Amino acid sequence: MARISTYPVDQNPDGADILLGTDSTGGTDATKNFRISDISLIVINDFLANSNWKFNIDAVLGEQQRSSIFFPAGGGDNTSWSNITTLRATLFMANGTNAQPYLQYLLTNDPVTGQPTADNVIKITDKNDLSSFGVYTFNSLTLVSNATGMHIYDIGLTFKKGTGAIQSKHIYGINIDPSDADDKTFEFVQATPATSWGNGTPPIITHNLAKFPSITVVDTANTVVTGQYDYIDNNNITITFSAAFAGKAYLN
Repeated sequence: MARISTYPVDQNPDGADILLGTDSTGGTDATKNFRISDISLIVINDFLANSNWKFNIDAVLGEQQRSSIFFPAGGGDNTSWSNITTLRATLFMANGTNAQPYLQYLLTNDPVTGQPTADNVIKITDKNDLSSFGVYTFNSLTLVSNATGMHIYDIGLTFKKGTGAIQSKHIYGINIDPSDADDKTFEFVQATPATSWGNGTPPIITHNLAKFPSITVVDTANTVVTGQYDYIDNNNITITFSAAFAGKAYLN
């Protein structure tokens, strides 16, 4: 065999090209050929495992592996997204980081304002097939066990929409989906005619939308009335008018 340096360099490597190497399992037949496409897939999956999860149909094995999601009872290959209400996950990721703070933030904070919320919508996407995904209301994140140091949690979900099914050994990303989140609105009823609307002294309307909403006011005849709107912060406003009347304020 000639020196390796004497062989020409392939200027157009292809996934079907072969590399010579050694199988880590050893043995008398450890020297093997490896396709570049197979090596690339391993590298990609290892990188994705730092911030994504692999679906495992073996619950026992799932609890022992980093970056793993599975059903509490195991199995579930090809389960439709619409039939999933709970996924169990190891939040100790492939690179040694803990994903619990990330998922806890998705559960409890609005992705835009950073303020607390209770109805975030997440999207679980198949990294091997982007046409397969599930969109859910993220209900809960519950610690199951940390005996093995894997930070095992149950992810509580309510299905909203999606297409396809979860597949064994596929890689999945979990991200907030603000584009699909239900629009937050608030309606305030001022039953007694007043120039300043709200509760308390001075009158304040507390909407807890964690944003600065647009405001539309109507009187009891559903006629739009314009007044002075002041934002105290992103959860409280004051509304004042030149004359007293009753009606409703719609915050969107």
